[in-house]
Amino acid sequence: MAKIIWHDSAREQLADIFAYYIDNVSQKVAYSILHDLLSVVETLEKTPRKGAREKLLQKRKYEYRHLVVRRTYKIIYFVDNDECHIAAIWDTRQKPLTLIAKVS
Repeated sequence: MAKIIWHDSAREQLADIFAYYIDNVSQKVAYSILHDLLSVVETLEKTPRKGAREKLLQKRKYEYRHLVVRRTYKIIYFVDNDECHIAAIWDTRQKPLTLIAKVS
């Protein structure tokens, strides 16, 4: 079973997404999206390599993978030994090259 490690930038992105929906849509929607994102991350404990390889991050040290949530968000992560590192929560409506800048 893999241990989930959240990178600070991914935590901040998750908080920003939540805050946006609280401020601009509704509390119910914000919590629903948060729940969906966290539920998908939890599945990585048992099957950490289930996501597709992230083509935009191919030339990195680690093999980055992604899982799509609600067709709007990608959970970007990599697996190192028994740890699953959540590197970013990326809004797919952004320009693809912004993902490269967000993942350090």
